[in-house]
Amino acid sequence: MALKAGVATLISMAAAFDLPGLADFGMAAILEFTEEPMAGRSNAKAGLPVVMMHGMGDFGNNPMGMVPLRKLIAETANAYVHSVELCSDPTKLSDCDTQDQSNGFFMTMDEQVDQFARVVRADAKLSGGFNAVGFSQGNTVIRGYIHKYNNPPVKTFLSMHGVMMGVNGLPQCPMSVPGVGPLCRAVDAIVSHAGVYSSFVQNRLAQANYYRDAENLVEYRTHGHFLPYINNEVQGHQNSTYKQNFQSLEKLVLVMAEDDTMVHPKESEHFGYFKDGSRTELVTMRDAPWYKEDWFGLKSLDEAKKIEFHSTPGNHLRFKKDFLVEMVQRYFVTESSVVV
Repeated sequence: MALKAGVATLISMAAAFDLPGLADFGMAAILEFTEEPMAGRSNAKAGLPVVMMHGMGDFGNNPMGMVPLRKLIAETANAYVHSVELCSDPTKLSDCDTQDQSNGFFMTMDEQVDQFARVVRADAKLSGGFNAVGFSQGNTVIRGYIHKYNNPPVKTFLSMHGVMMGVNGLPQCPMSVPGVGPLCRAVDAIVSHAGVYSSFVQNRLAQANYYRDAENLVEYRTHGHFLPYINNEVQGHQNSTYKQNFQSLEKLVLVMAEDDTMVHPKESEHFGYFKDGSRTELVTMRDAPWYKEDWFGLKSLDEAKKIEFHSTPGNHLRFKKDFLVEMVQRYFVTESSVVV
């Protein structure tokens, strides 16, 4: 009990910290864009709105990353773009930078998905549906929204280095980034002392909710929150709506970082993973049981030719701006909207 109380204190301290250097995590270690958007890149009429979801440790109003990125996507697609923030108060939908950043660690994935749904449903500009682009863990949030809600519906889902099939090792926490040490130490304490599949950890650490131990699937499916359920891999708890919503996508675009050291295995970004029962043998998407048995609509999407795969050189979220522009032009700008 004393150990859990100590870990709980670390969590509350980390979640409540308003550290001067906290924003450095989002700016220095997540996704950084320092150039202004290029003028005149889009030749399209007003396109379908776009929703962005940032990754772990970042925040929707990051002036060195997500803000210029939002402007770049808006210009390229000639569309309204909403960069989602995850506030702790369900009634507060924006203007919560510190909470938004810490909630990437300490708000469970189910709670993140529910808050994402509140935010997009409250935005009248998204009522007719939208395209979605996520970065790293943000794609797990978008995927959860599609399965559980999808109203308003996601049309095209662009996953940039997304945690699609989970991780078999918690994503690295950058201890060296100024101001993030307390958060990282709290994460380490939670996992090392309480166990990743304990209810204590599952109720407090987002990354534990998509930790899929391929060599310990019984415990994962029995005690894991979120991922085993949206995967429809818990017997007796399969949800046909989750499958129907996912296969209703018009396009699923999966981008993997070829030298990713954050997501393990990186093949998760293409819906591949470790073979069931192994932590070393990889299985590709089309050879995996979740595809062959169509647990959540992945095979249905693929057979309808709605999935496309891409990769980028280098490490996690270290893609070039021109690559993102190409993806947005290809998948968010339709032929019917191009000015001739």
